[in-house]
Amino acid sequence: MDREQAIGRIVDLMSKSKNTVVVTGAGISTEAGIPDFRGEKGIYRTLGEQRVMNIINIDAFKRNPEAFYEFYRKHFMFPPVEPSKAHFMLAELEKRGFVKGIVTQNIDNLHQRAGSRNVIPIHGNGDRFICTRRGCGHVHPASYIEAYPELVPLCEKCGGILKPDVVLFGEHIHHYFDARDLILRAKLLVVIGSSLTVYPLAGFVKEFSTFYQDLVIINKGRTELDHAALVKVDTDNTGAVLEEINRRL
Repeated sequence: MDREQAIGRIVDLMSKSKNTVVVTGAGISTEAGIPDFRGEKGIYRTLGEQRVMNIINIDAFKRNPEAFYEFYRKHFMFPPVEPSKAHFMLAELEKRGFVKGIVTQNIDNLHQRAGSRNVIPIHGNGDRFICTRRGCGHVHPASYIEAYPELVPLCEKCGGILKPDVVLFGEHIHHYFDARDLILRAKLLVVIGSSLTVYPLAGFVKEFSTFYQDLVIINKGRTELDHAALVKVDTDNTGAVLEEINRRL
């Protein structure tokens, strides 16, 4: 089906669904100006995935926080960006009752800043840094780290080393059971901006598609579950697609 037919079909599905859940990946944030790590010019391709994994790793963080922060500050801390149109459209759809929740792989906090309330960020929140000293756990905003005069930021309360509140390689995702439960209880699942290659989230979506058929995918390029989708929209302008869906509902 063409784009207009696909959008019409999505509108019909969302209008009838009593429990629509959205899953988002990096593709929705590239429209806001955040680089896609696995994209054509992303660091996984330019530097090599193995090198990145060897540094953005919980063991590397514990063993050599100086090397970790030198890399993290250069490649993972970006100038402030505003939520994209796609983020605002999803917040509006939630406000109107058409979206019940969002499970996101992204650490940029843009869904929350756009106004979405029921968001499960399974890879954490890059706007937060947490003290690693046992018994402290004090949370610091990214602005504290950006202004910190030394390479490795220390807790203002106890002097412990701060860690980004994000899931590093070697760590379990956050909210595993909540995310899986939200996805599997959905009547309609809409995947946006994800090629569905990163597990365990891709596994949750695959598990959903095994038992239900109401899967929609909006993404630039192919995904691992295109064959299971009722509707697939291939686009590099998710904001425009969601705006049209919101207008028709």
